[in-house]
Amino acid sequence: MADRRKRRVAIVHYHLRRGGVTRVIEAARDILTALGDEVIILSGEPALSDARQAGVRVVQALNYRKTGSPVVAESLAEELKKEAEAGLGGPVDIWHFHNPTLAKNVLFPSVIRELASQGERVVLQLHDFSEDGRPGNYTSQRSFFDTESSFEETLYPTAKQIHYATINRRDHDFLKAAGISGANLHVIPNAIPDLAVTTHPEERPFSRGKLFALYPSRGIRRKNIGELLLLALIYGDRVDFATSLSPENPEWQKIHDEWAALALELELPVKLGVADGSEYSFFDLLGWADFIVTTSIAEGFGLAFLEPWIIGKPVMGRDLPDITRDFAANGIEMSNLYQRIDLPVEWLDAEELNSAIESMLRRSYLAYDCQLPRSAIKQTLKAWIKKGRIDFGVLSEPFQMQILRKLKKDPALLDQISIPPLALYTGREIAERREIIRQVYSLTRYGQLLEQMYERVGASPVGKVSHLPTRKVLQQFLNPSRLNLLRN
Repeated sequence: MADRRKRRVAIVHYHLRRGGVTRVIEAARDILTALGDEVIILSGEPALSDARQAGVRVVQALNYRKTGSPVVAESLAEELKKEAEAGLGGPVDIWHFHNPTLAKNVLFPSVIRELASQGERVVLQLHDFSEDGRPGNYTSQRSFFDTESSFEETLYPTAKQIHYATINRRDHDFLKAAGISGANLHVIPNAIPDLAVTTHPEERPFSRGKLFALYPSRGIRRKNIGELLLLALIYGDRVDFATSLSPENPEWQKIHDEWAALALELELPVKLGVADGSEYSFFDLLGWADFIVTTSIAEGFGLAFLEPWIIGKPVMGRDLPDITRDFAANGIEMSNLYQRIDLPVEWLDAEELNSAIESMLRRSYLAYDCQLPRSAIKQTLKAWIKKGRIDFGVLSEPFQMQILRKLKKDPALLDQISIPPLALYTGREIAERREIIRQVYSLTRYGQLLEQMYERVGASPVGKVSHLPTRKVLQQFLNPSRLNLLRN
């Protein structure tokens, strides 16, 4: 690497608030700087921590916004170039945008298209998609353009000098199926640092006679809190369960409160939002846990499946094969996860279920201004029901609450559902997975992948900017068999 040419890299995001994307940006900045590159971070807001302000320039127009015009976007493109060159001391070699198609700022796609049209080499790293259950974002972006064709031609620009990066293989495959060239597609999974956990299960001030399982998540709908209550109903004689945080959204908080009330009603050993106050810290709770549980029905990278092993905690819960297949490919085996919790479909009123599915499908397709396929309901039922049994995790809160009350009233009915395994791992097995994760998802490996991608981006010729039809990306996500009453 002695003859490696120093690059000038501009990383662009809406903000630098605490969260996964900010951690990725800061990690990239530290790695690239260590390699000798010049790095500037352009953000709509300053970093929250003074210690992380190095190399950050604030361009307020990058912050969240739902209105604007193509003229404003062109002006922003020029402002970004001016700020970046001033901070780097010369022209940018690579522009690296994070979540540019998420439509948190409707100017982003036009800015990117303008830069690429000027011959700039661009990386678009997609952590999340507006097509994946975020119709409000998608609608905001579409309404920014005067015509549908402008939206179609701008949201996903393509050119030899434009590269896309995803954080998992599923999203990579979706973009490839939609038409992005494999030569311009990269998978850059997040790095997983060590956690500052110093506590141990034997030190916890509660659950002394039982196991303690922590669900380290905010209790939003897609986290499938009802299924956590079901696990507590099944294993409550041996395990106490808890989630770490309550939702911030008032609408989700209402549903969250209903789950807390049901846990009390059914006398289930579940506490929600135990880290909301100051009594217990999040890191103490992690250390006190005997194992980590997840019942989520949708994740992006899947940090919840990997991070616990770093602190010596096995993971139990719902498998998400679209996400965990990446881990399996790297030799990280998690055979104790389950993909479904099946129960007799006749426990549910068929008319109510069909009505709920039809309503969900119509709302989902209408939200994206798409026509509902004729066979949509049949496709959904086929995905959900296997041999007369339906998965608990696809059901909305009213159905889940109904089933929980039914099982509490007659525990003998538990014999009719597929009981998920409570299979924990030995210390040796935990240590084996920890070492694999530390190698595969290390900062060093992340830097290598970033370096490989930048090499290809820097060597790319400059070509005419075209576009990927937006509907082709939307079709990957808006599929009846992928939808769920908890999310759509």
